[in-house]
Amino acid sequence: VHAHAAEHGGDRKRFFLMGHSAGAYNAAMLALDPKLLAAEGLPATAISGMVGLAGPYDFLPLTSKTLQAIFTAPDLAKTQPIAFARKDAPPMLLATGDGDGTVYPRNTRNLGRKLTELGAPVETIEYAGLGHAGIVIALSPLFRGTAPVLADVTRFLRARS
Repeated sequence: VHAHAAEHGGDRKRFFLMGHSAGAYNAAMLALDPKLLAAEGLPATAISGMVGLAGPYDFLPLTSKTLQAIFTAPDLAKTQPIAFARKDAPPMLLATGDGDGTVYPRNTRNLGRKLTELGAPVETIEYAGLGHAGIVIALSPLFRGTAPVLADVTRFLRARS
C-alpha cells in the first residue's frame, strides 16, 4: 500500500495506520516492530502516525482457549505490541471505551503508559460508556453524538499532516 499511495491520491511522506480491535493490533505491530517494515524494504520512519481503537496491545497471560489456539508462538511476549514500545515510535492515538469487555481498557492504558515512560509521542483517550463496538459505531453519522471519536481522530491526523 505504501508504495502505491500516490496512485490513490495519498502522500508517501504522510502515511498513517488506523485500526479497530485486531486491526489496531496489526497497526500497532507495524508501527512498533521495525522488523516488520524492514521485511518490506521500508524504514521505521515510513509511518507518520497510528490510531488504535480498542486494540489488544498487552493481553498476556492468555486465559481464553480461543486465544491460546491463535497465539502459539514459542515466545508469547513477542506477540504483544507493548513488547516493541520504543522512544522513537511514530505518534500514536490510542483510544478505548471504559465499558469494553472484549478488549479490556487496560490494553490501551498499559501501552500508553509504557510509551509515555519511554518519551514516545502518545495520546490516550478513554470514552465513558463505550463498549468494544461502540467506539467504531461512534464514527458513523447516526451515532457521532455518543462520543467524539471522529473529531479526536481527525484532530490527531490533522496535527501531523
